[in-house]
Amino acid sequence: MNKLLCATNMKALFKFSTIAVLLIVLIVLVLFFAIGNSVYSGKTASLKFVNASGQLIKSASITVAGQSCSVKELGPGGEIRCHFEDLYDSSYSVSVKMQSGVLHSEPSLGYVTGGMNFNDTITINQSGVIELVSSPCT
Repeated sequence: MNKLLCATNMKALFKFSTIAVLLIVLIVLVLFFAIGNSVYSGKTASLKFVNASGQLIKSASITVAGQSCSVKELGPGGEIRCHFEDLYDSSYSVSVKMQSGVLHSEPSLGYVTGGMNFNDTITINQSGVIELVSSPCT
C-alpha cells in the first residue's frame, strides 16, 4: 500500500513539476517577445530627398519597409521630406522620372532596421546617380 501511495505521489509530483516548467518557459517567451517588440517598434526613418540634377523631376517614388513616399514634380534644387515608421530590415528603393523622360532607379539603396532611428538624405545628381547619406541614431 505504501509503495502504491508513493508511486501515486511521484506521478502527481511529476505532473506538477512538468506543468510548472512549461509555465515558466511560457512566461519567459512572452517576456522575451514583449521586450523585443518594445525595442524594435516605434523606430523611424526621417528622409530628405534632394533634386541636385539641375532638371525638373516629373515624378519620384521612394519605398522602404513596405511604405512609400512620392512626389509628382520637383524643381531643380527642390527637396521633399518623408517619414517612415515601424521599420524592419529593408533597403530604400528609389525611382525617379526626369522631365526628359529618362528613368533613373536604384532598387536597393542603403539599409534600415527596426533597431534604430535613421536620418537619411537621398540625392539625385546631375549625372542621374542616386546617392544615400545615412545617419543612424538611437
